[in-house]
Amino acid sequence: MSIEAISGTSIGSVVAVGFGCGLRPKEMLHLFKSKEFQKIISFNYFRRGLLHINENAPILKAFAPIENLEDLNIPTFLTCTDLFSGEIVRFSSGKTIPLAIASSALIPLFRPIRYENYLLIDGGFMDNLPISPLENFSYPIVSVDLHPLLPSGERNFFTLYKRSLFLSFIASSQAQKAKSALYITSSKLPLFGLFGFREMDACFKLGYDTAHEKALMFLSQKML
Repeated sequence: MSIEAISGTSIGSVVAVGFGCGLRPKEMLHLFKSKEFQKIISFNYFRRGLLHINENAPILKAFAPIENLEDLNIPTFLTCTDLFSGEIVRFSSGKTIPLAIASSALIPLFRPIRYENYLLIDGGFMDNLPISPLENFSYPIVSVDLHPLLPSGERNFFTLYKRSLFLSFIASSQAQKAKSALYITSSKLPLFGLFGFREMDACFKLGYDTAHEKALMFLSQKML
């Protein structure tokens, strides 16, 4: 089964761009685990965001060597939220790295990104499963959800903040789940942190194993 197009928001935009540039999953994992990639995020001393991303870091050029979205190997759509209009903005053309960073700008951790006439933040706030751009393609839609709705466990300031943040993401994804031919998620995802660089291998294995199991079930049902 080939991939006809890809749509992403938040960290999904970063993965979408890497795939669209021709990187294989294991190559992306290698770059994510590298010290150079970890160094692109630094403390921002609360200047419009707790953390700062170095948009000019060479490792980002290695991850996304194709400058413009419209030149990627397959149609790639990135979803952002515009703070000025309060609306969803989807990009299939424009500067690859700035737009991937904008789509991942999870405030208040990261600052909003100015791009053209927009002030962009994480698209997951309004559309966490951005399948709309894929509905005009002929292939079945496969969606990957990193924020499944699960019972809340430990309660402290940080877990409650994370829970409230993710609930806004979850609310936007319910309708899109029903439109997906194959929906992939795992109840084990809350075991991983937002910046769990040391957990990359375990996270990658969970994603591979879960997707493999779900895909086999999907294909077996199609053959009945």
